[in-house]
Amino acid sequence: MKRLVVAVCLSSGVATSGALASDYSVKGSIGETLTGSDNYFLLKSPAGTTFQSLTAGTLNFLRRTPDTRLLLDTNFSVYDYFGSGASDTSPRVGTPAGARFQADHTTEINKYTFAASWYRDDLATTQLRETGVVTTRGLLDAYSASGGVTHDVSRTDAIGLSAQGRTVTFTGSTQSPYKDVSTVLNWSHIFDPTTSLNTSASVDWFDADDPANSRRLFWQIVTSLQTQLTRRLSFNGSIGGGFSNTYQHALVPTTTQFQRGTTADVQAYAGLSYQLLKATSISLTAGHAIVPTTFGPIETISTVGISLHHNINEVSSLSFATQFAYTDFAGVSSNLFSAQVAYGYALTRQLRSSLSYTYRQRDDSTGFANSSTVLLGLNYDFSLYGNPTALDERAAEVERARLRQRAVQAFPGLL
Repeated sequence: MKRLVVAVCLSSGVATSGALASDYSVKGSIGETLTGSDNYFLLKSPAGTTFQSLTAGTLNFLRRTPDTRLLLDTNFSVYDYFGSGASDTSPRVGTPAGARFQADHTTEINKYTFAASWYRDDLATTQLRETGVVTTRGLLDAYSASGGVTHDVSRTDAIGLSAQGRTVTFTGSTQSPYKDVSTVLNWSHIFDPTTSLNTSASVDWFDADDPANSRRLFWQIVTSLQTQLTRRLSFNGSIGGGFSNTYQHALVPTTTQFQRGTTADVQAYAGLSYQLLKATSISLTAGHAIVPTTFGPIETISTVGISLHHNINEVSSLSFATQFAYTDFAGVSSNLFSAQVAYGYALTRQLRSSLSYTYRQRDDSTGFANSSTVLLGLNYDFSLYGNPTALDERAAEVERARLRQRAVQAFPGLL
């Protein structure tokens, strides 16, 4: 898969060697992060203080013509856990990495997209991020391919159809590998230049390679609304429903991490963003949903949060965020709380530093756990060829022009 992604990208560049040099861009970044925590994995009885050193780099290749965009994003990192609490995880040293190729082709009324990707990640940090609890160790490898088309059916309406196939395998873990295929049908409608409505219906088929031969169908239909209520206040909300049916084909009873049965629940989200001052913004969010996790089982999650961001000056900023979540994963219900304060400082235009403190706690049927974590980061952005900023602006302008044409046709008084 990785060789195929690289080959497709390179061959496309050769085939279009007559394009202008400004249509090509190569940029990247490299960073170092040092993290220290008294309970890094939020365990009831941590072994001690854990430190993590993470060195990460990205390299991105972009090629563009007036109607086609080819992008290859690559990333590679090396992490190392040390300290008395490092025994809480395995492996202590790992190399997360990934590559994603995407091709977009736009006509006057259609937009076509194809993508293929691979990534490798640490299981413990992935599970902690998604569920707030760590019960497994090891690495995961995920391969996926997707494609879709969006068609402008009228001046105010567009429909889209997309599909994705994915395989996930695990190393050094008891997790079962699986395959899943998902399809999404989408409709969008423009009410006016500041308000749009979007409705999507999706179905996901999951096939686990476990002794129980577990299968799952996950249906979802959601309608979302985006609107700029005032010059400073914007709203983004959605409402819908999700339905999951999990079953096994095993002829004899066997153990499995997938709970047999059906689950149905409301899918809802609401977010408000308000520009308090020229340099200060605040956001409020709340949501409830059932979602598949990276490991396969369905998770029920309810969240409410608030965040505040303030630009102190042109080179420094301060932010604060707090969130409460209630989750139900694999039959275990948890109350999760987190609060973070972060400071960012730009040493130069390319070199940025960050410092943050995060407090987390989890309370569930297995007990209570909390942690304090300090993170210090340094990141350097660089450009090897072309002007990536200008190219990004051109890509945004092409999409804005396409949407603007639809809006102007629908609302002639706009200009």
